[in-house]
Amino acid sequence: MPNTLSRGASANLDLLRSIAVLLVLLNHLTRHYRYDHFDGIGLFGVLLFFVHTSLVLMYSMQRSHLTGFALARDFYIRRFFRIYPLSILAVLSAVALHLHADGRGLAIAPRPGPLELVSNLLLTQNLTYSNSIIGPLWSLPLEVQMYVFLPFLFLWRKRSLGVLLLLWVVFGVLGHFPQTIPALAWFTLLLYVPNFLPGIMAFTLPERRLVPSWLWPVFILLLTALVFWMPTRRVSGVACLLLGLGIPFFKEIGFRPLKFVANRIATYSYGIYLGHSFFIWYALTEHHSWILFWGMWLVIPAALYHIFERPALEVGKRVAERLSLPAPPRLVTQQPNAEGAD
Repeated sequence: MPNTLSRGASANLDLLRSIAVLLVLLNHLTRHYRYDHFDGIGLFGVLLFFVHTSLVLMYSMQRSHLTGFALARDFYIRRFFRIYPLSILAVLSAVALHLHADGRGLAIAPRPGPLELVSNLLLTQNLTYSNSIIGPLWSLPLEVQMYVFLPFLFLWRKRSLGVLLLLWVVFGVLGHFPQTIPALAWFTLLLYVPNFLPGIMAFTLPERRLVPSWLWPVFILLLTALVFWMPTRRVSGVACLLLGLGIPFFKEIGFRPLKFVANRIATYSYGIYLGHSFFIWYALTEHHSWILFWGMWLVIPAALYHIFERPALEVGKRVAERLSLPAPPRLVTQQPNAEGAD
C-alpha cells in the first residue's frame, strides 16, 4: 500500500541529506592530504543522496496531483531547472579558471576538448566515456538518467514492496555486467539502481513511527560504519536497502538546534556538493588557509542558492505550471448571414 502522506519538510530527511554531503566533503578533504581510507564512505555519501532523492521526488510527484503525461512533463521540467543551471555554472567556472579534476581535487590543467566539455555540460560523461571536469560531477549523469524512469515508477499501479525487492535483487545482479563487459559500459546506471530503489520502497511502505528520533542519526552512522569497514558495492547496496526499509519507522527529530542546522545544510547541499572542490583548491591548495576554506564553505553555497539556484527553481516552477494550465476556450466568431449582409 503506497504511503498516503504527501510529506513536505522532514527533519529526518534533511539530516540524511546533510550527512550525505558531509561524508563526501570528509572524503575529499582527506584525499587532498593523500589519506584515502575514507573513499568508501565518500561513495556511500553519494549513495545516500540517491536514496534520499528518489524518496523526496516520489513525495513531490504525489503532491503535484498530476497523472500521466502531465506529471512526467512537470517532473522533467522542474528537474532540468534544478540540476542543470548550477552544474553548467560549475563547469564553465572550472574551464574559465583552467581547472580540471586530477584525482585529488581540482588543479591547473589544459582546457578540455569539445567532446569532454559538451559531455560535462549535458551531464552525459558516462555515455561518452569522458572525464568529469569537476570530480563530484560524476554522479549527476546517473541521477539525470534515473529521472527518466522515476515518473513511470511513481505511476506504476502494481508497485509493492515484494516486487521492488525482486527488482533490487535483479538489478544487483545486472549491475555486475557493466563492470566486467566493456561493451556494456554505457549502462553504468545499472550499477546504482539498487541504491535508488530503496527510496521508492520507503515511499511504498506505510509509516509506523515507532523508533525514537534520537536513534535516527545513530542508525545512519552505523550504516556508514558498516560501509567503512566493508567498502564493497554489495555491502553499500545492502546498507541502502536497510536505510530505505528503516526510514518509515523513525519518529521525526524534534530537537530544534539539530533541525535548524540540518535544514540549512540540506538547503545549500547542492552548492556544497558542486562547490567544495573549488573551496579546497582555492583555500587549501593556493592559500593553505583553513579559515578561508570554512568561510567559503559557509558563505558561497548560501549565496549561490539565493542568487542563482533558487531563482532557477522558480523559473522551472513557473514554466511547469504554465504548461500545466488548461488551454483557454476558443472564441468562435459568428459569421453574418449572407442574406443580411450589406
